[in-house]
Amino acid sequence: GTVVRATINGVTYTVDLARPGQRLLAARGGRGGLGNIHFATPTRQAPRLAELGEPGQELTLELELKMLADVGLVGFPNAGKSTLLSVISAARPKIAAYPFTTLTPNLGIVEVGVQRFVVADIPGLIEGAHAGVGLGHDFLRHIERTRLLIHIIDAAGVDGRAPWDDYEQINTELRLYQPELAQRKQVVALNKADLPAAQANLPILRERLPVAPEDLFVISAATQAGIEPLLQRVAELLRADPPPQRDPVDPDEPPLEWPLPPVDENAFTIEREGNAFRVRGVKIERLIAMSNLEQDEAIDRIQRVLEASGINEALIAAGVQDGDVVRIGRAELVWDDSGQHAL
Repeated sequence: GTVVRATINGVTYTVDLARPGQRLLAARGGRGGLGNIHFATPTRQAPRLAELGEPGQELTLELELKMLADVGLVGFPNAGKSTLLSVISAARPKIAAYPFTTLTPNLGIVEVGVQRFVVADIPGLIEGAHAGVGLGHDFLRHIERTRLLIHIIDAAGVDGRAPWDDYEQINTELRLYQPELAQRKQVVALNKADLPAAQANLPILRERLPVAPEDLFVISAATQAGIEPLLQRVAELLRADPPPQRDPVDPDEPPLEWPLPPVDENAFTIEREGNAFRVRGVKIERLIAMSNLEQDEAIDRIQRVLEASGINEALIAAGVQDGDVVRIGRAELVWDDSGQHAL
């Protein structure tokens, strides 16, 4: 799924594209301008006036990919997540004996009997990941939509940390990032059981970790020992928690749109910009954008709209003086006291 964000008029809007085929109308194109025939009258059958096309909407979009995996592998860097993924699936993530070998999530498809599920190898988390330390935000967002977590712990403490502290620290980061993640079902894999240090730590880990015996597994991703019971338990838990149904979108279904509040197109504001005045308003700015300012008849039309809409009167009330610049969209007009309007 992809989350799309945009800031429009100072407000940030978010749309979640989670269903297959779902669409978003992110920015509207402008309508075509009226030709000169539209402005014809019985006495002026070939007016020298036509509109330009309305400019399309321009937005800066933030696209956030959230992987749709069934299971997420979490743990400290160098805990053995990538090695485990390479053993249980056909995925071939980069594996090396140093932290942060994995910099982007890897996906693998795992088969247990006739059951298949997708596992995501999330790059290692460190203290402060919830606040973005170590690219924490980039990593954690990929497990938001998983149904189950396999929490891999380096039982040997190869990097000098106490393995039981690793368990607490990772769950703290999950909770601080998103409380619901800390409540997600976990199975814990005590990895590197082939090392003597891991064997020495196992009694302490079994005593200290608040994990039910049926969800605690001793494994070695390097020798593949203990992996089959782990996968059988994962498959069992996934069967008990089927994924939410995400029906494809009907091709005739209209695209989603930003939930913008209604706008009064006739409303306008006037602000000081140094020695100039800035007029803002949907209708008047659209008129300026669609006018050819080199056409005298287009300028005359703008003047009529400025007068009829009350903008000229509002400018006078705001203190506009002869010769002041009045900015509307891309246009810079000069106020003329004699006619009390902008030229």
